[in-house]
Amino acid sequence: MIRSADAAGFDLVAMGKGTVDAYNHKVLRSAQGSHFHLDLANVDLRDFIPKLQEQGLVVYGTDLSAESVPYKDLKARDKIAVLVGNEGQGMNSDLLDLVDQNTHIPIKGQAESLNVAIAASILMFHFSE
Repeated sequence: MIRSADAAGFDLVAMGKGTVDAYNHKVLRSAQGSHFHLDLANVDLRDFIPKLQEQGLVVYGTDLSAESVPYKDLKARDKIAVLVGNEGQGMNSDLLDLVDQNTHIPIKGQAESLNVAIAASILMFHFSE
């Protein structure tokens, strides 16, 4: 996700509690140097989301609830944040309550879900157009 955020032109990757260490050797290797092109921060997302919104960012969460809209129905904006959960449990409902809009990537085939890094990449590139 760090390399995708860099490639899509994002400025920051903020990691909430329970996220793997950004400087773990596997993460460093997979990011291919993107650690040097954007800011990385460990944050408490419950405090961080409102701060982003105060700065004028629209915060999108990922969820499959009835309130969630397909990502293609949402337009790119200058200042956005994309929040993704883990593959097994998704996003924490407390965090979903804080975001401006919940979105999802419709699945057309038989797959149950997408890998979270792939889903995050699709969303980041869509919103950065």
